[in-house]
Amino acid sequence: MACILQADLTLVDGRLEPGVVVHVGGDGTITKVHRASAGGIAEIADRPPIDESQPGEFGSPRGRRKQRLPGQILIPGFVNGHSQAFQRLLRGRTEFRAPGSASGDSWRDAVVRVAGALSPDDLEVVAAFTYLEMLRAGFTHVVEFQRLHNQVGGGRYADPAELSARVLEAADFAGIGVTLLRVASARSGPGQPPAPEQRRSVDSDIGTFASGLDATLAHVPNDQRRAVQVGIGAASLRALDAEWLRGLGRLSAERQMPLHARVAAHAGEIDACRVEHGRRPVEHLSDCGLLSQRFTAVHATHLDAGEAALLGAAGAKACICPTTERNLGHGLPDLSGLRAAGVELATGTGGHASIDPFAEIRALEDGERLRTGERGVLASSDGAIAPTLFLAGTEGGAATTGLQMGRIEEGARADLVALNVQDPALAGIEATPDSAGALLGALAVAGHNRLVRDVWVGGRHVVNDGAMIRWTESLKAYLGVVRKIWG
Repeated sequence: MACILQADLTLVDGRLEPGVVVHVGGDGTITKVHRASAGGIAEIADRPPIDESQPGEFGSPRGRRKQRLPGQILIPGFVNGHSQAFQRLLRGRTEFRAPGSASGDSWRDAVVRVAGALSPDDLEVVAAFTYLEMLRAGFTHVVEFQRLHNQVGGGRYADPAELSARVLEAADFAGIGVTLLRVASARSGPGQPPAPEQRRSVDSDIGTFASGLDATLAHVPNDQRRAVQVGIGAASLRALDAEWLRGLGRLSAERQMPLHARVAAHAGEIDACRVEHGRRPVEHLSDCGLLSQRFTAVHATHLDAGEAALLGAAGAKACICPTTERNLGHGLPDLSGLRAAGVELATGTGGHASIDPFAEIRALEDGERLRTGERGVLASSDGAIAPTLFLAGTEGGAATTGLQMGRIEEGARADLVALNVQDPALAGIEATPDSAGALLGALAVAGHNRLVRDVWVGGRHVVNDGAMIRWTESLKAYLGVVRKIWG
């Protein structure tokens, strides 16, 4: 439904600008961005009531809707560059360490338990709830690292894309845009067969993987308003040999699909890669032909300068998941080195220890301050820090998908988020042109997902004054799966 929006301030090209009017067309893209004339546009005084029994969008009466958003800031929707939706079930369940155990045992044991217990119905329920939580937090698109493909015992479903189709259905239910990456996994280590807990994730060969990819494509809906696409993921270099990696690179090139790989999340992966291939992880990926503008290195926590240079020269991206890396104790990536090499940064919530885009972008600068002992490490050319952080959360995430979104400009998808300027976290900073720089800085260092009041995906109003259609029914179903898994 076409609409026209005007907030007090709008984030355009890294600056909060007053008087900006955003026109959204019936195809879900932004058709025009301009300054308001005197008097602006008509304000809608009353919001429609929320009726959760009625699926679909709300807040969009027939005809063109003009809406003034007083007391709000309009920004591009955040893009979640890395998600494993089923891991939302782990939140709070792994925060302990048994005497004599390794630091990651509680997390690994929980992943195995959850992944081995989910039915297709369960996966759809969990993914739908996770995506609704993302929308409420301000994410309008998610890159889903879909690892589960097979039955619990490892057998194939009649439809090899059964579980991926359930995730796509969950995204449709929630109303979020999605880039579903079918993730390849084939072994537990060099020369080793898959471990029992990998049986739901492995394919026997690259041809079988490709057929699963084709089957997944058949489930992509014809929806011009909500961005939906399929891509390729690589579980890790430990899980795939060089032949597999070369095959994934060819598939990505032939089909022009995004290709994401988990890279150097912890130091042990680097040692293993050196032992097997005599190369560091990104060097090996380059040898196998994976690096291109379609490639994203996920985590990228322990790369050296040479690896950063390889990513930058190829036009590849890096998706950092700060809250996940912090939760797992994996370390701090050298973001300054990646930026200096020309690598565009994105952020993701990974294992969903929390779902808050503000926490992810803030942690980029926080991590660099802790790593270097300096302030303002990720400042943009004019010395401001906030534009760099918001860029990573929006346009940088969009770059990992290849889709036109993450910016408020003509031709981009109308994935938009309105934030409450009157939240206590922003007290003392007026929403005026004179205070716009300080306000954006405050959003970067003190913002949180509770600031989000309204969300549009492809122009469809999916969060209205903090309320969502389908939230109550989704929560009820999700709690049922929680009881099944955790008793």
